Amino acid sequence: MQFARLNDVNLHYQVIGSPVSRPLLVFVNSLGTDFRIWRDVIVRLVGEYAILTYDMRGHGLSDVGRTPYSMEMLADDLAALLGHIEARPAIICGVSVGGMVAQQLYARRPDLV
Repeated sequence: MQFARLNDVNLHYQVIGSPVSRPLLVFVNSLGTDFRIWRDVIVRLVGEYAILTYDMRGHGLSDVGRTPYSMEMLADDLAALLGHIEARPAIICGVSVGGMVAQQLYARRPDLV
């Protein structure tokens, strides 16, 4: 298990492969789930991409932190996590609220996408 203290919360994440040698594919979970929802997708893509999955604040093993949440806050968490792992621009894949986080990240930090 990997954890990083970012933006006043501990975020649970997993990196598979090397973001230096492969394009980075980031998976953002939906409301009320954790990064395990991507397991069947990841097994098909491992080796082709470096993969980052994480539990958004308040989900899975990540801290709840302060509430209420905003899309800006969730996108800032992802931006901080990408900085933490020293990622180059990434392909962001989200479902439900995870898709909204991906869009907000692009709006706030297009350099990361």
